[in-house]
Amino acid sequence: MRKYVILAEGNFTPHSAKTALGVLRFAKDETVAVIDSQKAGQDVSAALHADVGKGIPVVSTIDEAFAYKPTALLIGIAPIGGKLPDSWQPILQRALELGLEIVSGLHFFLNDDPELTAAAQKYGATIWDVRKPQPQYAMRIGQGKSHRQGSTTIFMAGSDCNVGKMTAALVMEQTARQRGHNSAFAATGQTGIMIAGEGVPTDRIISDFVNGAVEWLLMDLTNKHDWVFVEGQGSLCHPAYSAVTLGLLHGAHPDLQILCHEANRGFINEYPGYPIPPLKELIIMYETAARWLKPAPIVGVSLNTFSLSEEEARIAIEKATAETGLPVTDPVRFGADALVNAIESAAK
Repeated sequence: MRKYVILAEGNFTPHSAKTALGVLRFAKDETVAVIDSQKAGQDVSAALHADVGKGIPVVSTIDEAFAYKPTALLIGIAPIGGKLPDSWQPILQRALELGLEIVSGLHFFLNDDPELTAAAQKYGATIWDVRKPQPQYAMRIGQGKSHRQGSTTIFMAGSDCNVGKMTAALVMEQTARQRGHNSAFAATGQTGIMIAGEGVPTDRIISDFVNGAVEWLLMDLTNKHDWVFVEGQGSLCHPAYSAVTLGLLHGAHPDLQILCHEANRGFINEYPGYPIPPLKELIIMYETAARWLKPAPIVGVSLNTFSLSEEEARIAIEKATAETGLPVTDPVRFGADALVNAIESAAK
């Protein structure tokens, strides 16, 4: 069990620090402080305007954070391109001097930085590059294997990046477990791996091996569990990341799907020339792509209503229900029962 200080300097918001938010909400490891000089003096809950992190302080520096006795520093943002901000290098150096483990989900591997690796060796610290693929799956070709009979694999299909696919999967898995189902969460991105402790970083796998790596993960989990919720990545209609999404969908070989979307998001984030298709078109898109290998109907919609008032959220849910004819809810705000009910009915 780690005791984290999360580094989110200048970026501690729900969207830019989604890694931090995911770890705060779901990780078994304890977070003792967050570093962001712009919001120092607040606690995490106030800084994020969220229902997590009450009493966890936001501080200005790594030395202030060290007073709370962390054992590891976690890089709490997931920037486009996965690059380390230059201004953060001295903070990481200081963390290593203090003997802290560094946990990084960046595309740039900190173990490849000679100054950081030298500091880690000098001060007896370690660096965990979460996105670095492991040999057992890094170059595995997909074999199209079927999962254990009686198991159900549920894929979280997204309309875009950062619409709540991981969060919905984790909340649904918790709900399923509370109902007595033998369930598990399959992590396929850096934040999910930090939470689960294991998984496959699909956006760092060579394209020829994405299907095989995900298949390897799911064969293991479905042999042990009856329900497996697969964290989706990107979107089939994303101009940059669609290849990762399709490889993940086919490698997961799902039985069912849940569509994830953020209410009022009309365009692909940071790609204003690419409108997000209507929900009914997205459903057809994902069901068609899955059917190329195996039918996997979408049985519900997880609607992220974080930016809406409660009244606006309920109106958006009613609208999506009418449009799709499927159960729709925001699992964080209103619970995941409607979606788990849909899975129970479809899995019989």
